[in-house]
Amino acid sequence: MRPQKLSSEQMLRACALQFKAHGYAGTSMDMLAKACGLSKASFYYYFSSKEALLLEVLEYTQNVLNRTVFNVSATQSETVVVQFQQMHQKAVQFFSAEVAGCLMGIISLEVSTISTDVSEKIRQIFQDWQQAFFQIFVKVFDPTMADQLAKMSIADYEGAILMYRLTQDATYLDYQAERIIRQLESA
Repeated sequence: MRPQKLSSEQMLRACALQFKAHGYAGTSMDMLAKACGLSKASFYYYFSSKEALLLEVLEYTQNVLNRTVFNVSATQSETVVVQFQQMHQKAVQFFSAEVAGCLMGIISLEVSTISTDVSEKIRQIFQDWQQAFFQIFVKVFDPTMADQLAKMSIADYEGAILMYRLTQDATYLDYQAERIIRQLESA
């Protein structure tokens, strides 16, 4: 067996990029192994199956997103608009890093071919993002409206990320941010 050249975290990031670029069905274990600098046989030593690996990648991604992008705990001096702008900037960086797109959105397009475990993990990640939006909106809207705006924002962001991936035009994300800022400022 070839020695592992990458750390576990580096392997998960490399695999996430492959899934992000090619989707679940379009990503082979051979592609994943090569992205990690391992032979396919060596790769199976670390990951028993593509689905098990995807679940680890999604768990890793969820932890990174919760720690960085979805973390909206703010100091008292930050306005709700500033809190949103910070979250938006982190989201743009995350979703445009190396391969444009949203891993969860790309994988969820294959919902009919992925396991319920993978679907549930993706739902949990989107719920975490929705909760982050809710925490921002509930500061200026009643809870029912904040929940509706959080749900709509997730859908709108996913559409903007998809269009950005398709066109390489980041203004879709900018327009989404401007719309949310107008909502927050009008409250």
